[in-house]
Amino acid sequence: MKRALALYSGGKDSHYSILLSYYQGITTDALVVALPRRDDSWLFHTVNASWSRLHGDAMGIPVHVVPVSGVKDVELFELRDGLSKILREYPHVDYLITGAVKSRYQLERFKAISEDLGLKLYAPLWNRDEVELLKREVEDLSFIVTAVQAYCLSLRILGNPSDSEILHYLVTAHKDCGVSLVGEGGEFETYVIGSPLFKGRGVAISKAKMVLHLNLHSGYFVIENAELL
Repeated sequence: MKRALALYSGGKDSHYSILLSYYQGITTDALVVALPRRDDSWLFHTVNASWSRLHGDAMGIPVHVVPVSGVKDVELFELRDGLSKILREYPHVDYLITGAVKSRYQLERFKAISEDLGLKLYAPLWNRDEVELLKREVEDLSFIVTAVQAYCLSLRILGNPSDSEILHYLVTAHKDCGVSLVGEGGEFETYVIGSPLFKGRGVAISKAKMVLHLNLHSGYFVIENAELL
């Protein structure tokens, strides 16, 4: 059996990469969540990433949190050191799973970390057509948009479950302004609330707040309380 650690944010791409890895016979032994202390991290989600613990509970997978500074390149060394410590608990792991799709910056750096730690990087979403990938994610998962940071995107999609309306907004913004459909440029972030991997359970959000910066055309849907049903 092939075993892996998965770099995880709770968003659609990192989650979908675990699902596809499972279909390819790679079992995720643990989720590794990097929590930046700055909001402008080049690599990691900041909004609602701590709620990834609910996903771990739903999937029966341990969650390991690695605090990082959020400083470009420095956070990579911090992640590598954190992964090195976590690997002591999982000596049979061979792979590191990432949800990178188009960002060569992400892929190359995560590959370098993997090689340093004696792991193989597995990126099942890499170089996929963004439109087709987004359609599949909308079909197979349920997720909400938790951050909007692009002028072409409507703030109305914040906090709404994924459906044809969100798909329309994102595809339109992609065609009109070149917004990444996977959000790798920080244009938007997501949080999964339903998945085949959740074993019939789902995340119910009971309290959240909107943080809007209208002058910057950005906003955040910040979860304050949630539980598994």
